[in-house]
Amino acid sequence: MNEKTSFSIVEYFGSDKGHACGYCKGSNSNLSNGMWAHTLNVQDYESLINRGWRRSGHFCYKPMMKVTCCPQYTIRCNAKDFQMNPSHKKVLKKVRNFLSREQNLLIKSSSNSDPHPINNDNTSEPQTQLSSHEQYCASSSNKNEDTARSNQEIPTSSAVFQCVPKALEDFLDENYHNPLKKLEIKLVDSTPTELKDTMLTSYRLYVKYQIQVHNDKEEDCSLEQFKRFLVNSPLQKSYPKSGPSTGYGSFHQQYWVDGELVAVGVVDILPTCLSSVYFFYDPEYSYLSLGTYASLREICFVRKLGLTDPNLIWYYLGFYIHSCPKMCYKGQYKPSFLLCPETYTFLPFSEAIIKLDGNKYSRLMEGTDESSENREFLSKVGILYRRQATTLDIYGSMKKLNEDEMKEIEQYALLVGLDSLSRMLLYRS
Repeated sequence: MNEKTSFSIVEYFGSDKGHACGYCKGSNSNLSNGMWAHTLNVQDYESLINRGWRRSGHFCYKPMMKVTCCPQYTIRCNAKDFQMNPSHKKVLKKVRNFLSREQNLLIKSSSNSDPHPINNDNTSEPQTQLSSHEQYCASSSNKNEDTARSNQEIPTSSAVFQCVPKALEDFLDENYHNPLKKLEIKLVDSTPTELKDTMLTSYRLYVKYQIQVHNDKEEDCSLEQFKRFLVNSPLQKSYPKSGPSTGYGSFHQQYWVDGELVAVGVVDILPTCLSSVYFFYDPEYSYLSLGTYASLREICFVRKLGLTDPNLIWYYLGFYIHSCPKMCYKGQYKPSFLLCPETYTFLPFSEAIIKLDGNKYSRLMEGTDESSENREFLSKVGILYRRQATTLDIYGSMKKLNEDEMKEIEQYALLVGLDSLSRMLLYRS
């Protein structure tokens, strides 16, 4: 349980030539910059996602927002202040009814399938008690509260409970009142060693999901591809004293019903957030809206982690694409915020989409553009050359840099940002 933070090591690839877009179906219109993360400490990866990066296994990519066909904006929700809507409650009721009924209600139909594919130690998630609900009510501001306390004395304790909105935890706990089906949610470290007992079970579920939901070919869903995509992670596991008992790193959150694996959420737990990486489920349970249910569970999990780590309050839902109708659900997790692709600050979702209604790409916030600070950026670049960590200046004196390499390093520095440059080492051969 080492608290020491080690360097991150990345290999920058620059921009690609375009590839197929899964949203607008353009053949080579999806453009991004990419790099291979050999290893990343969690602070650096959190800084990267706050600059519009995301990972797929060890590969990290950042959409080229001004030229890509479907600009992708980082979206996050404040889990501490999360407000459920009627559709969320309907999903929770649906799952509760499923768990409490004796008959198996499997429905092989896509008509009621979940529109929410989200990105797209102790193994059991503990129950949340009423005391935690009271803590949330005390610590978070409920913007939709209709019954603010007055100075008048409230005569009975029942009146107090009538004016306190029901918390997410209370809705989830209702699922466990004398259920006929047993739901277990297990958090497993995302390493081949920790996942060895359930690796093949998870893999088979993944293949079933990819083929039936995304129409993938079976030959494209090999075990090695599954490991590269959803098991192998560059994140360095860490257990700081002030952090959650789970530690920081990559995990699989497994959903078991009566011993059958029905869904898996791949998540990264970082110093201030939980980032949803991918979610897959048994298509036979699609009518339960498991994607939405898992998001609510993950938000609840963030709130639980926040009880011991007050800085951990954010739930990242991946990217939001305003031109893609299937993405609308992400804005329903309120309060949510979109990342400005130029100032790298977050703007409330309701304000941001007004700008996006006019243009699919838009600067969302006023502020200083960092592109004028190139020299300061370059002075912070760390280099890994011949197995030695060094600075860009020293590296330049050891190896004569041509104009193309210098431009590539400058681009890397601007995309990664000052916050991580001095801790991250850029591999050079």
